[in-house]
Amino acid sequence: MIQNDFSSLSDIHSMIISGSQKHGKTTFLLYLIAYFYKEKALFFTTQEKYIFQKKIATLSKQFKQFEHIKGMLDVYFLREDFTKVKQKYGYTFLLEEMEKTILQSNEKIIVIHHIEDFFDFQDRYEINNFYKTLVKITETHDKKIIFIANERDDNFKHIEQVSQEFTDVSIEVSKNEKNERILNIMNMLHHKEYPTLRFSINENNFFLEYLKDIEANNNTQHIKNILIAELDPVHDNINQILTYIFDKSNFIIKNANSLQGMLQEIFIRPDLILILMKREKQNLETIKAIKMQLPNTSILVMLDQPFVRSEDIHEIFSYGADEVLPNSFTFNTLILTLEKIIHSLFYTDTLHILPKHKNILKNLNELKTLAEECIEKSIFFTAFVIESKTEFPKIRKTSRKTDYLYQEKNRMYYLAINTIPRDIFKITEKFKKTNPDLHYRCVWEPINSAHLEECIK
Repeated sequence: MIQNDFSSLSDIHSMIISGSQKHGKTTFLLYLIAYFYKEKALFFTTQEKYIFQKKIATLSKQFKQFEHIKGMLDVYFLREDFTKVKQKYGYTFLLEEMEKTILQSNEKIIVIHHIEDFFDFQDRYEINNFYKTLVKITETHDKKIIFIANERDDNFKHIEQVSQEFTDVSIEVSKNEKNERILNIMNMLHHKEYPTLRFSINENNFFLEYLKDIEANNNTQHIKNILIAELDPVHDNINQILTYIFDKSNFIIKNANSLQGMLQEIFIRPDLILILMKREKQNLETIKAIKMQLPNTSILVMLDQPFVRSEDIHEIFSYGADEVLPNSFTFNTLILTLEKIIHSLFYTDTLHILPKHKNILKNLNELKTLAEECIEKSIFFTAFVIESKTEFPKIRKTSRKTDYLYQEKNRMYYLAINTIPRDIFKITEKFKKTNPDLHYRCVWEPINSAHLEECIK
């Protein structure tokens, strides 16, 4: 089955492999080239020639799958004076030279090795055009392109934004508590999650295994203990939202609303602590103390500020936090961060219920049924009703695949999956342009105490 899954991936045009430093991104890519693609690859890298060649030589000697890897790579090392050349000629010149090389090469796989190193911090606004242009160049010449990126680099957020729009498949490489490499694969074209994989070494051979199969063989399901500690007000209803989405049999949720309460609860040795806090010295020192006592516990910090500078993130990491979010997060960002930090697709695995419904619903009962299914599966959504004195134009399709609507003459019922109420105005903004008298009749989310029927009726 794994062979079949990667055979389907071999048909895609563009891919990005991301993860932290020394998580094995390049090693996994070489494994794909040698074992699955079995084709030669053209590398563009900023790494020093000696270091790169030493890594390849070590891998080819140590692992049987890599014994012929050196002959499968055509590597272009950027010159030591790359920065000076870049400043003199700019990225247009670089892209032209890379296109010539790609066009003249026989290799069908093009690799941009550590794309973040192609840019100094002041060049970060060049990333968007650089990435898009390379995707278009390789597509024009019928070649595949694979980007490798370090997610802890200051430039990564710019790389991530453009990759979400122009990349077919994303592979995120992370480590679990056993120091094993875990692969989360997302088909961005079809919003499809592949089963989580473990990439491991056994007797000088690499292996890919489905994580679900490994867990099933253990005969027991590990129950994760999660502590939500709200030291400071960070976001309206965030505590209730987190409790809602973790409402599953394999999670035990504990709550604390003070520093003293959090310190009392850590004696249960939670797998994950979510700390809602201000960026103050006392709170940072508390994180440091917890991490020293519980080194295997993951810590997600959510700050009471809409933007977090990269230097502040690095500081919080240095105290022991594993992830940091500002209070302006989107719901999808929250889910991706949570699934990454606990190495489980506990939420996105449940989204398979959605394809049963067309986005434009025939009647109000269909919308209610979908809402009830979401509540049963602990899938978060916001339902709202908007009215207008004038007649709404007929809508043929929704702007997002996770939005569902039922429309009447002067009223629209809307259900937005993975959306919190504060983001609703983005969805309805286009309606307001053509309907200035538009107003909300009701906005509802599953954590409301009122019944859904009171809103959708």
